[in-house]
Amino acid sequence: MTDEPFVDAHVHFWDRSVSELQWVWLDAGFSGYRFDSADGYRGSSYLPPDLMAEADGTGLAGVVGVHCAEPIPDPEVETAWLERVADRYGLPDVTVGRCELDRSGTAGLLERHRHHRRFRGVRDLTAYESLAVDRAFGALDAAGRLGISVEVRRPHDQLDVVVEIARRWPDIVVVLSHACLPSSRDAASLAEWSAALHDLADRTQSVVCKISAVAGRGDPDWTTASIRPWILAAVEAFGPDRCMLGSNWPVDRRYGSYRRLIDGYRDVLSVLDPAERQAILAGTARRVYRIPD
Repeated sequence: MTDEPFVDAHVHFWDRSVSELQWVWLDAGFSGYRFDSADGYRGSSYLPPDLMAEADGTGLAGVVGVHCAEPIPDPEVETAWLERVADRYGLPDVTVGRCELDRSGTAGLLERHRHHRRFRGVRDLTAYESLAVDRAFGALDAAGRLGISVEVRRPHDQLDVVVEIARRWPDIVVVLSHACLPSSRDAASLAEWSAALHDLADRTQSVVCKISAVAGRGDPDWTTASIRPWILAAVEAFGPDRCMLGSNWPVDRRYGSYRRLIDGYRDVLSVLDPAERQAILAGTARRVYRIPD
């Protein structure tokens, strides 16, 4: 099925020679954001040619570059750098920048992000711990006005705030980062998470599910069989037109090769009809992030 194009909705790039940016999470011993560094991440750079070499033969047809610089007082600096990377290499096709929705001045930050032509959305890494609509009102108003998607990850038993955002700002596409996957991958967690996704999907129209990091830290010894129920549960909850796939590359490289991951995705989706597969593999990401065919 490699003739079916795949749009990777979650890839990270870095270059430690860029003086105005830092990626401290690459440093040995770093721990934060539910992430621990490892030797496999400490290369001086990871740029589009590195991804394309790993993705050869996978049918990769589009890339969403997601921010990962840290610390970063002004996230627009990274968005500008990703734009320069894309100008040089032709990838990423589009970008997702960083913001903290409930931080003062975020509406202005979104305006500056929006000046870059490949910019499409923002992700709030702090939303997992705290997301208060009354404090994020200005940023969400700006996102709706500017046509910017908003990506958040929440514990699956705390998704009411996502419902509130979707209802109050129906023009905003809200993306569930890493499908709001739980850290435990046992049968009980699968049942609870699946029920929460069904409830969220039923109560909203503008929320889409980005299935990524499913073959990563939460399931380090993953097999196609172990990731299958999680992927198919998300698809069952949201439907193919509200699901897309990301590799979380190269963060999840320590758990297998890029080719193995994308082959696993295609194997899981083989039970669906061609139109459903193509929506999940490429169509939803192209629509949400406005990526041309």
